[in-house]
Amino acid sequence: MDKADYGSELGIEVIDRDHREISELLVEINVHTEREGEAGRKILLLGNLARASRSHFLLEEWMMGATNYPGLAQHRMRHAWMLEEIGRLAEYWGKKKNVLTREPMGLLWESHIEHVECEDQAYGLWLGNTGAGSAQIRAFFLMDR
Repeated sequence: MDKADYGSELGIEVIDRDHREISELLVEINVHTEREGEAGRKILLLGNLARASRSHFLLEEWMMGATNYPGLAQHRMRHAWMLEEIGRLAEYWGKKKNVLTREPMGLLWESHIEHVECEDQAYGLWLGNTGAGSAQIRAFFLMDR
């Protein structure tokens, strides 16, 4: 998969790496939704996605808090919504056993890409420009730019 398929890069390597991992998990889950497979495998993949997302969200929220990002509260709510969607999809698969429409999976994919390209980009731009307060903090988080 091409880098562009994962959404925009922020230039913060740890965040960009997490975004790639989450995208790869979403693609793998999507492959399994198109095939008839056991619900257990799909739910296992969703568990991996939930763990990766939760870890990533905690890191992102910590970074935003450390830099006094004014959009942190809204970002945190978006993260909570995305985790709830993962949980809803796991419940759906658990009940319907091998019967899955693409809509629930498509919603997760679209939410991930939109989040990276809009909300995470806004943080990256804010951090790279004026928001972090000091050049040292900006340089620390943007060291890979």
